[in-house]
Amino acid sequence: MPSTESKPNSGVAADPSTMIASFWTQWLEQSTRGTQALLEAMQVAGDPQQLQRHWLDAVSRSLDDFMRTPTFLQLLGNNLKAITDLKGMQDQAIQDTARHFGLPLAADITGLFERLHSTEQNIINRLQAIEERLKAIETKH
Repeated sequence: MPSTESKPNSGVAADPSTMIASFWTQWLEQSTRGTQALLEAMQVAGDPQQLQRHWLDAVSRSLDDFMRTPTFLQLLGNNLKAITDLKGMQDQAIQDTARHFGLPLAADITGLFERLHSTEQNIINRLQAIEERLKAIETKH
């Protein structure tokens, strides 16, 4: 403790608000000195943006190296496999539940739509053939 911080007299020691104020005053003074020292060191070191750029480059290289390690790649592969397996189990559970309750699935509806579309095309093709025959008959008569 600096020499200005000698033992408080008995009246000051008994007053907690004075002690708290004294503590925070000392803390702010020390904090200000530390901040000034840091700013002076940064000014000597160079441009803060350049320091930030160097730091970000170092972090980038470090993360890139980490993400290329076999352990990380294996972990990533295992997580992706677990996610796809979970999605497969979820789809199977939904299909089983829908079949149990007799509800149609999107695949069922898509299949029905394709069959209806195919039937519609067959009907249209036959109607066109009938129209062509009718026109041929009308032109003969």
